Amino acid sequence: MMRDREVFRYHVDFGGGDRDVVSLLDPDWISQHGLHPEAVMAVVTRSADPRHPLPADIHENGPFLRLLSRTIFESIDQCDAVRHEAQIQGSGHVYLLDGRIPDPGGRVASEDVIGTIEVQDGKLVAGTYQHNTRHRLFTANGWFRLPVEIETALLNRLRARTGA
Repeated sequence: MMRDREVFRYHVDFGGGDRDVVSLLDPDWISQHGLHPEAVMAVVTRSADPRHPLPADIHENGPFLRLLSRTIFESIDQCDAVRHEAQIQGSGHVYLLDGRIPDPGGRVASEDVIGTIEVQDGKLVAGTYQHNTRHRLFTANGWFRLPVEIETALLNRLRARTGA
């Protein structure tokens, strides 16, 4: 199951000039704790429509991507849906698909495959998660969506980065 959540847009200056950025952290949290650069998912082109940006308007933030990948690496084994797929698969690889696609039903665009993890004897193999560098945080289908267990781990890590 994927968690339904908002993405928040902020106008900030990290020392290199004003920018519009997006984060999963809500305005109340940001006003109390600040916005750590790793909590910035992407920079948004100023000319982008605030309600309907295009994928070309979104410039992903490398530090956030590394934090996201590390969080998934460390928490994917806690994800019920992925463990269930591993049991069904038996051996090989299970793909972590982006929840923004309603029903993949076959072929999935590479931008919607978050990563893969090896499976042996119906169990996830620890330490084998590989992030897909072609995955995009934002596509024509919207912002990325994670299983609830991984989303919770990510939000906890983002909050920890802002000094809570």
